[in-house]
Amino acid sequence: MNRVKYTRLAAIFIAMALTLPFGCSSDSGDDDSPDGTKVSSSDDGGGSSSSGGTDGIVCNSVEEPNGTLTVLNNINKDVILFQGQTPTSSNIIGCVQALSPKTFNISDAVDDFHVGGYMILRGITKDEYEANKTDLSKAKVEFSAMATYGQGRKFRTEISPNYMGDFGYKVNNIGRIGMELRKNSPDGEKVAYLASLEVNRVLYNENSNALALFPVFVYYSKTAGTVTTLKAIDQFATVTITPRPIANASGIQSYTFPNDETVTWQQIVASLTSPVAYIKVINNVPNQGGFFTVAGSNALMAQNGYDAIGSGEQLTYEIESTEAGAEKNLVANFYSGAIKIPVKFAEVDGNPVIKNGYDYTITINFKGGSVQELGNYEALIVEHNKRDLTNEIESL
Repeated sequence: MNRVKYTRLAAIFIAMALTLPFGCSSDSGDDDSPDGTKVSSSDDGGGSSSSGGTDGIVCNSVEEPNGTLTVLNNINKDVILFQGQTPTSSNIIGCVQALSPKTFNISDAVDDFHVGGYMILRGITKDEYEANKTDLSKAKVEFSAMATYGQGRKFRTEISPNYMGDFGYKVNNIGRIGMELRKNSPDGEKVAYLASLEVNRVLYNENSNALALFPVFVYYSKTAGTVTTLKAIDQFATVTITPRPIANASGIQSYTFPNDETVTWQQIVASLTSPVAYIKVINNVPNQGGFFTVAGSNALMAQNGYDAIGSGEQLTYEIESTEAGAEKNLVANFYSGAIKIPVKFAEVDGNPVIKNGYDYTITINFKGGSVQELGNYEALIVEHNKRDLTNEIESL
């Protein structure tokens, strides 16, 4: 009797083995996508949730080791990021999970990471990618930005729901330098980035409400490693944009920047000027991050997208002023505003006069003693030379 039972059990085990797949699966480790892009096939052990993969691409918020590019996704959809003006399956950087930040290590994506440079970022929602992955030219590219990179240089940018949706307009850049469209003013919110001579770029909006865009050329100088914002005095002005439903292609408005289709590049170069001053801030206050502000309340965003400056960091800010110079009430805030350090020239009372186009350095120091005493801090500003990129730009 026992022999019969054992024989039946053996038969059952053999049948089960034949119905199961050979080998065992593993979801630890990384796989290479068909295009050679390294993509994670797991949660990377970071403990955060991740949404389903798209051709092996996992959307999560796990920071990549030694990452320098941070993208904050403020929309409720996963977004796939691409490097370059035109998204293709071969230039995917990775995916940012909905309503989450993600930091990418892009050192292998460029050849000059140790020297530094800039890249164009484009973003497509995962849903759009899935629907159009056989022909990405048909996909809605709803996010565009310029990001700088380099050894030890961090950059942060945000995907805003304000500039994604079913309303849109077309824009054209007739200049030979990349262009940022900024909301309302030269130092306003960055809405989109256009590559040099880029035409018929469709930009999106969450609704049909008009918005004012201020176009500025953004030039990265490899010789100086600096980002310079430029505008043409006569041709550039704030332009009122009227988004219209994308479904009605004939109703889409088109705008050309500069606002004169007959202007030549030589004329643009001859009229270029900087609408802002460039202020490098060095925070020497130990163990304490701070905010660089106007009048102690209006916190400014650094060029690389960070809203606060950490202890030991150096960040560059843009301040709108005038060619002749204007007084600016610049204040460094620490300890949640309990310590507000006024920025001054050494041995000079009163607010500093800031001139457009010039470089400045502000060094914030803690001189010792009680951290609660304002007199134990200083924020000293030094004026440097005016930036002149004429020789570099004329040859473009």
